[in-house]
Amino acid sequence: MIALATLNQCAAADFVAALDGIFEHSPWIAERSVAKRPFATRFELLDALCATMFDASADQQLALVREHPELAGAAAMRGELTAASTSEQAGAGLTQAPADALTELQTLNAAYRQKFGFPFVISVKGRQRGEIVSELRRRLAHDADAELRTALTEIARIADFRLAERFDEPAGAEILAMADALAAFSEDPDALVCTYLSDAHQAAARKLRDWMLQAGLDAQIDAIGNVVGRCKSDAPAARTLITGSHYDTVIDAGRYDGRLGILLPIVVLGRLRRAGVTLPFDVEIIGFSEEEGVRFRSTFLGSSAVAGRFDPALLTRVDEHGVTLDAALRAAGHDPGDIDALARDPQQTLGYVEVHIEQGPVLLDERRALGVVTAIAGSRRFRVSVEGRAGHAGTVPMNLRQDAAAAAAEIVLAVERHCGVQPGLVGTVGKLDVPNGAVNVVPGRCELTIDIRAPDDALRDAAVQAVFDEIASIGARRRVRITHEQIVHADAVPCAPVMQRRFDAAIRAVSGDPDVRHLPSGAGHDAMMLASLTDMGMLFVRCGAGGVSHNPEETLSEEDAAIAAAAFSRFLTNLADEVRS
Repeated sequence: MIALATLNQCAAADFVAALDGIFEHSPWIAERSVAKRPFATRFELLDALCATMFDASADQQLALVREHPELAGAAAMRGELTAASTSEQAGAGLTQAPADALTELQTLNAAYRQKFGFPFVISVKGRQRGEIVSELRRRLAHDADAELRTALTEIARIADFRLAERFDEPAGAEILAMADALAAFSEDPDALVCTYLSDAHQAAARKLRDWMLQAGLDAQIDAIGNVVGRCKSDAPAARTLITGSHYDTVIDAGRYDGRLGILLPIVVLGRLRRAGVTLPFDVEIIGFSEEEGVRFRSTFLGSSAVAGRFDPALLTRVDEHGVTLDAALRAAGHDPGDIDALARDPQQTLGYVEVHIEQGPVLLDERRALGVVTAIAGSRRFRVSVEGRAGHAGTVPMNLRQDAAAAAAEIVLAVERHCGVQPGLVGTVGKLDVPNGAVNVVPGRCELTIDIRAPDDALRDAAVQAVFDEIASIGARRRVRITHEQIVHADAVPCAPVMQRRFDAAIRAVSGDPDVRHLPSGAGHDAMMLASLTDMGMLFVRCGAGGVSHNPEETLSEEDAAIAAAAFSRFLTNLADEVRS
C-alpha cells in the first residue's frame, strides 16, 4: 500500500516506482508529475497524474493508448497481460467468455483498430461483457479525435481504480477527501448545488458508484437514481442491513449533510474487506438520490421507493422549467416503470442505520464527537394570515390601529415562548411578510409561517394548541382577523431501542465514554421512510461552526470522521457476533 506522506517525501525514482502500472507501461506520466508534489489527498494526486496525461502531445497520448491490450485479445489468451489488466478483464467476464462471444468481440476489436489505429480502451470495472460490447459498437461511430479523448477519459478512470487499490490513508482523512472530491460536481462553480437528476447530480452518482466498486461492492444506479452498493455475505439465506443517506443538496450547500452517511460506510466496508473480515449478513449502502425536495418540491423520492412508499402520482409533478419527473427520469436513462420493483422485502431486511452530522450544536457544546439519536422529530407547519386595516402612519392614533404586523410580532414571540419550555421542542417563524407594505402605511395585512417540531407528537401538539390559543387572544385584543392553514403534518419517528443500544455500545467501545449522549433529531432524514420497513437507528456526528448546516460553512473534523468510522465498524462487528450467536 502507498502512504501519501511517503510519496510526498520520497526520491523521484521511488515515486515513479511506487506508481508503476497505474498507467499501462507509461512511467513518463509519474516522472512528469513528481514536481507537482506535495499532494494533500489521493484525489489531488490522481488529478495531477491525469492532468499530465491530458497535457501531453497527441503523439504521446496515442502511444499511451496503444500500450493498452485489446479486450480478450491474443495477449490476454496467452496470459501476457499485466496483473492489473488480467484481473480487470477477468472481473468483467471477458477471458472466460464463450467461443462465439469471443469471436464477436475480437471481430469488433479488429474493426475498431482498423478505423482508429489503436485498441479499444474502456474501464471494465463494474461492467459486464454485454455492456462492453454495446459500448464498443457505439464508439465505432466516433471520429478519431473524439475517440482519442474518450479513450483517455477511460484511462483516467482505470488509473483511479488502480490507485485506490494501492493507496492507504487514515479513515478520517479519506472520508473528508471524498467529500471534497464529490463537491466538485456542482451546478454552480461558486457554490455546491447538486439537485435531483441534474448533470452534476448524475456525475456525482457515477463517482459514488465507482467508489463503491473500489471498496469491493457490487454497485449500480437504480431506476430512481439511487446508487446502491452491496457487500454480499457467504452465509446462507443472509438478511440485509441497509445503510446510507442522500447525495442531493440544497442550494449553496455544505459538503457533509447526507453525504457523510454514504462515504463513511464505503470507507469502512472497504477496510473490512481488505482486512479479511466477513459478515454473516449482506450490507447495502444506498446513496439516496433525492431527499431535499428542491427540484420537484417532494422529499424522500429515493428512500420512499426503497421503503415501498413511492407515490406514482409524483411522476406528473413538474419543475420550474415545466419538466415532469417522468420525463426527467427518462432523460437520465431510467425507466419509471421499474420503480415499484425497488421496494425491499421487510422479511429479508435486518435493519436500517444512518450516519449523519448532527446539524445542530448540542454535541459541539458538550464536547462530544458522537451521539445516539432517539427519535426524528415530527413537524406541523402552518401558513398564517393576519388581516387588519391599513391606514396613514401619521394620522391613525396608536390606540385605534388594527396593525397586522404588530399582531404578527406578538405571534412570533408566542411561538418562541410556548416552544421553549421543553428540550427537543422547537418552534420557528421562517417567513414573515407585509404584502405591499410601505414606510408610511400602518400594515393592513401580514403573512407568516409557523413550524413546530418535537420528538414526541403529544408534546408537539400541546405546543401547537397553546400557540393557537394565544393567537386567538391576540386577534381579539388587536381587532384583527387571523386565519391559518396546516401545510405539513409529519409524525415523529422513534429510533428502534435495539438500534440505540447497539450504537451506544459501539460508541462506548471506541471512545471509552461511559455516558453516551442520546438526543433527538430536529431535522428530517431518509431514516423516516425506512422506519416503516424495518428497525431504524441513527448515529450523529459532531459538526463545527456552531453546528451550522445547509450552509457552505458546514464543517467536520478529520478526528470526528475517524472515530465515527471506528464506531460504525464496531457496530457492524458487534452485530455480526449477535447474528452468529
